[in-house]
Amino acid sequence: MLKSIFIKNFAIIDELELDFYDGMSVLTGETGAGKSIIIDALNLALGNRADRSIARIEKENVEVVATIDASSSKEAFAWLKEHDLDDENECVLRRVINKDGKSKAYINNSPSSVTSLRSLGDLFVDVYGQHEHQSLMRLDMQRQLLDDFANNNKHIDKLATVFRLWQSLKNQLEIAQSNQADTRAKLELLRYQFQEFEELNLRDGEYEEINEKFIQLNNSKELNENSMRISQQLAGDGDSSIYDSLSTLINDAEKYAAIDNDLNEPIELLRSIHIQTKEVAASLRSYSEKISSNPQELQLFEDRITKIEEIARKHKVKPKQLVAMHASIKEELDSIESGDDDPEKIDAAMQEAEKLYRTTAKKISSARKKAANELNEKITESMQALGMQGGRFHIQIEPKKSTELSLNGLDEIQFLVSTNPGQSLRLLNKVASGGELSRLSLAIQMATSNNLKIPTLIFDEVDTGVGGATAEIVGKHLRKLGQNAQVFCVTHLPQVAAQSHHHYKVDKFEKNKTIATKISHLTEDNRVTELARMLGGVELTKNTQEHAKEMLRQSK
Repeated sequence: MLKSIFIKNFAIIDELELDFYDGMSVLTGETGAGKSIIIDALNLALGNRADRSIARIEKENVEVVATIDASSSKEAFAWLKEHDLDDENECVLRRVINKDGKSKAYINNSPSSVTSLRSLGDLFVDVYGQHEHQSLMRLDMQRQLLDDFANNNKHIDKLATVFRLWQSLKNQLEIAQSNQADTRAKLELLRYQFQEFEELNLRDGEYEEINEKFIQLNNSKELNENSMRISQQLAGDGDSSIYDSLSTLINDAEKYAAIDNDLNEPIELLRSIHIQTKEVAASLRSYSEKISSNPQELQLFEDRITKIEEIARKHKVKPKQLVAMHASIKEELDSIESGDDDPEKIDAAMQEAEKLYRTTAKKISSARKKAANELNEKITESMQALGMQGGRFHIQIEPKKSTELSLNGLDEIQFLVSTNPGQSLRLLNKVASGGELSRLSLAIQMATSNNLKIPTLIFDEVDTGVGGATAEIVGKHLRKLGQNAQVFCVTHLPQVAAQSHHHYKVDKFEKNKTIATKISHLTEDNRVTELARMLGGVELTKNTQEHAKEMLRQSK
């Protein structure tokens, strides 16, 4: 729902801010006062094209800001969420035309493209009677409107899911068929590689472990001799060992400790080193005794390392990566052998999906045809009341020329209309008269009012070419439509204006030797005065005022 609009430097509007409400609202005023300018400004905020010629003052920016209740449209709210532009339940659409003619667009204060602005605007507002935002002219909207009326949404969702599955299987089948020969060759290679890895039977961490043992065995003689040599030097037989030298040093130091007690601490350290030297020597001697050369074991380790490194070079990986590669090859081999890429299996699944698709599509087509018959009667009946006596409305449903599956079923749907007796049915978007098109749109909206998805509907001069009782019926239709949507109507007929819940008057006035526009939300008394003006012209009489009051009473 449109909550407010701010307009600055647009056409004959200097600066204007208006609040709007639910129900039906009308805009009235003298010819040329600028009633449709408000809609033009709103269209700018909704993403319409514009240029600098619309600026009231050339040296200033043009700015239009529309504030909308985002929760009024599930589709729009979802769009905002999807694009990460949601701001609780409010949506602010802002458009600025700079002095240099460049256009800027914003959604909830975030810079946006005009295309995004228009996509979002189409979900919030529909304008009838102009050439913009007329969603009923689009074939996809006609189909959606019919499906909504037929309560087809669950079937449509199911159809879309099945269609996407079928499409995915179709793509898989094409890939599987084109890769079939390659797959066979790949399967043979994978089996050979897997067998090679199985024979290697490499454990995780085994390469590092045997490499360490191989280095130790390969240097066993040197390790044995040097560890024994160091042990002898530390605490071997004879008087030349470090252990014996430390004994002599400790004895010498103890003599002087009797003279100075401060020597006791370093002597204790020497004693500790003395003991540790003996322990290290014993440990090295023990190590030397257990290190021995084993040529057979050394050869086994060398052969194992050679085999591991050979396979690693073949696969262009490091030896420690072979275990992970073994698992990867097994996984890929299992996938191919399980038949996930088997063209025959994919084709069978695809045929099942298509069968389910066509069954669902037939249910949808049947519901569409039934709903179309009901809508044809309702809309044709409304057309008679809206000044199009003898007119007819018809929803044409035909099988698509292509047998290829599609997202929305197998039907071609088009709205056809004849607005005069004896006139042949034509496509809805070929109807020439703007007034007829607006009233026809009103008839369609009335027939489908319980299924409305767009929360704000604007009818510009919907009453063109009608008057009297027909005008009153148009007004009543709009008022009733206002129970399910926010409705705006630009009108010059008092019979239509009297039916509204809210009334806005557009006035021209002179400002700084130029013409400007102001808009007022009328009170009850002011509504009477405006309706009387519309009934009788500039000279207001008691009769016209009483007539205006009576029209307001009857509308309630």
